[in-house]
Amino acid sequence: MTAADPTPTRTPRWVQVLLVLSLAANLLVAGLVAGAWLRGGPPGAAGRDPGFGPFAEALSDDDRRALRRAFLSRMPEMRENRMALRADMQGVLAVLRADPFDAAALDSAMDTALARLGDRISVGQSLLVDRITAMDSTERAAFADRLETALARGPRRGPVRD
Repeated sequence: MTAADPTPTRTPRWVQVLLVLSLAANLLVAGLVAGAWLRGGPPGAAGRDPGFGPFAEALSDDDRRALRRAFLSRMPEMRENRMALRADMQGVLAVLRADPFDAAALDSAMDTALARLGDRISVGQSLLVDRITAMDSTERAAFADRLETALARGPRRGPVRD
């Protein structure tokens, strides 16, 4: 290369690791969404699991239906959050494509997107905790037994039945 040509620099290792972790998180979310879609049909369809994993498997049918209704009642809020998350991810993409690359801007954009994703997870956790709190001690014990069974068995397609 001549003195006028800039020497290409290698992306720092920590940025590469961060990008791989971000991709893994995005694939995980996409897999959860695709799995819920394939298992329960389009959004709002009867039987759709809002993505509570082994906790949803351990819920009784009545609890699962109640949790689903509570989750769907939050849909306007969740729809706005999903649209904002999409915009956040567009910001991440813009930073990734920027030349020169700005690692601090990537860190900030990812923090914003991950915080919004955390908000979505918090809604689900709050609804699940409310539902479990409403159970009496016998129902909670049965739920704990089904959860233990679901965790021991690993992922499967469908709820644990009583």
